This record gives sequence, structure tokens and C-alpha cells, in this order.
Amino acid sequence: MKKLVLAPLAVFVLFALHDSHELLPDSFASPQATVGSYWQRMIERRHDEALECFVDGDRAGSPEMFVLPNLVELHCRNFKLVWQPGGMVDVNYQVEYRITLGDSLSRFPTGDRLNLTGSGWRIARPLIVAARQP
Repeated sequence: MKKLVLAPLAVFVLFALHDSHELLPDSFASPQATVGSYWQRMIERRHDEALECFVDGDRAGSPEMFVLPNLVELHCRNFKLVWQPGGMVDVNYQVEYRITLGDSLSRFPTGDRLNLTGSGWRIARPLIVAARQP
């Protein structure tokens, strides 16, 4: 129970220590927003901007990034956050997508570890998430 109370308090303190005059961009204001921004940029093929979602976003890596197929719909859902020490959080979620309007909705589980930086939440690394058995 203490961890549930202390984790949000720690995040609040980190934000309070940050320059209060500098507002965080909406796309990096929460772990969920960062994850959503990453996927949105990827489906729009804005790979350089997708790299900005990472702690060590290196624009030189964009030509090697995985290219998603054309999609008509993509959503990230069912976020589960596990707070870690030192301004980190593990985020597990489902990606739901549809390739064409006639397709049924497909999904897969995934996750990322994010760090709170001076410019908001950034992806430190992907997490390996095992597929759930029915």
C-alpha cells in the first residue's frame, strides 16, 4: 500500500522540482501519452519524430526502423503501469489495429519501460511481454 502512495508522490516531487515555467509537451506528459505518440508517429511514417519518444532518440537510426503496413485504425488500450524506483515506470498495454475496414480488430500485448526526463516521459526500452493464453 505504501508503494501505491509513494510512487505518485515521487512523480509529483520530480515535476515540482522541474522548472515550473516550462510546460511539458502533451505528447510526453504521461507514460500513456508517450506510448500513444510513438505509435501514431509510426503509422504515419514519421520515423524521425517517433525517435523523439525515446530517451536516446538517434535520428540516424530512422532508415532502419520497422515499417508498419498501412493501417486504417490503431489504438493502445488497457494500460497497466508498474512504478519503478528512480522516475521509471513499466507500461504494459495492448495494441489494437485494423488493416482494412472489412478486417476484424486484431491485437497484441506489448510493453515499454519509460523514464521521466526533463522534457517528459521517454521510452528507455521495449519490454518483452509474453502473449496471454486464452
